[in-house]
Amino acid sequence: MKKYISETQYAASSLIDLIWADYDSLEKLNDQLKTLTAEFEVKYQVFIANEYHPAANYYHAQMAKAHQGIAAPKAELEKQIKDVSESIDAKSASIAALSGALLQLAKQYISLRFGKPQNAPDGADISGVLVKNIIFEGRNQSIHYENPKEISENVTKLFAELDAIREDGNTWDAKSQRNFAFEVVKLLGWRTFGDFEAHLLSIKSKKGS
Repeated sequence: MKKYISETQYAASSLIDLIWADYDSLEKLNDQLKTLTAEFEVKYQVFIANEYHPAANYYHAQMAKAHQGIAAPKAELEKQIKDVSESIDAKSASIAALSGALLQLAKQYISLRFGKPQNAPDGADISGVLVKNIIFEGRNQSIHYENPKEISENVTKLFAELDAIREDGNTWDAKSQRNFAFEVVKLLGWRTFGDFEAHLLSIKSKKGS
């Protein structure tokens, strides 16, 4: 089934790039802001340490210069972070749809080789929850989320297991008419095609289970 992965690599890679584009930008901007504020904090601590130094006026001037120098770039970074965050919110439905398509590609890999998930080897897991089950039930929730009556017991059971391993205080209500595909992809850690491929290849044979 490596042939299937190879044949769908372009689609999977493209989906992953689209899903994470804004998130990658946001992370870089936040890192830049942290670096900028950390550099300013160092200068501030130097100023505080020399507040009563005989050359205190010099350190005060240096602090004023540092404050003036950080103001514009900090404001610009904060604006960019706000813009990207708003872009992510505006694209949330699209990102969920793209994530659902990625889960579908993964589900097809398992289905074509093994049929039902119970016929497939266990493969990788996340905190004891099998990746193959996360793929299947995450995909099922994504395609049926608009109609709670079509959400199976297997989906709700899997989502309850994911709530337990996340321990973040949030509940993923599979029947809330919300598409959780992106949250599932994020939990799986599929930030690159390599991440995606590694999970699929872990479901390889009975011997490898």
